[in-house]
Amino acid sequence: MVLTTREFSRLLKREGVWLADIKGSEYDNHWMSEYTGAAVIFGATGGVMEAALRTVYAVVNGKELEGIDIKAVRGLEGFREAELDLGGDYGRVKVGIATGLKAARDILEKMKKGEVDDYIFIEVMACPGGCISGGGQPRIKGEYQDNK
Repeated sequence: MVLTTREFSRLLKREGVWLADIKGSEYDNHWMSEYTGAAVIFGATGGVMEAALRTVYAVVNGKELEGIDIKAVRGLEGFREAELDLGGDYGRVKVGIATGLKAARDILEKMKKGEVDDYIFIEVMACPGGCISGGGQPRIKGEYQDNK
């Protein structure tokens, strides 16, 4: 079963639960509470790619990537590409990021035709902008209508 953010919001409202009124608690040091900065960006288009590139860079080079933000993989364009020097035996690698299914279809058609073949990884987010802009997210009526 899936409960979207909007459904969860309606459930809280129906039950009279107001998150702003809930008192804070001590940090839960359980293993499930550990996270990385990469987890924060997973829901935005380019976030999975950025997290993967950071991880590969660290594994290949034995150190974290300087300047942790890989801005080339971020953005809302339908399809974009980026290159990163991983160092070691890998050198420069090329990746692609598709936001929205139209962009994914377009790049797949180009791949079928043999027009592109040099990507080592392509991230596809079905919802334009990523999960943070997905169908289950809360939206402000006027803002949603203005951005169609």
